[in-house]
Amino acid sequence: MRSILVQGELSPTDLEAAFSGGGAEGQASTSYAFGSVKVLMIVGRKFYFRTNDQLGAVLLATSNGQTQRIDISYAGGGSGLLGIQMGAGNDLEGNLFDSVVNTVQSRSLSCQEVSAL
Repeated sequence: MRSILVQGELSPTDLEAAFSGGGAEGQASTSYAFGSVKVLMIVGRKFYFRTNDQLGAVLLATSNGQTQRIDISYAGGGSGLLGIQMGAGNDLEGNLFDSVVNTVQSRSLSCQEVSAL
């Protein structure tokens, strides 16, 4: 899992575009407020020919209006050759992370990678 802390906030539209820009096909998304915190979750997948498998991907963004935390992870895979994913999960996670960081920078916001708790 990779996590980003943004000073400011990306819109749901920006995050959905970054998810697609990272190579994942969005399948479902939901958003809601939990008190003063806004939550957005995007779930999708990407097919990898080298493993002949679909990898799941999830982006979870929480924001209080001033700071936004975005967590990105992959799931599944490994049904290909000998049940290994051959780095496909790390590639997908890295592509999604890079796409979100590029979107943050294009909006002139600052961000930093943070450790998952």
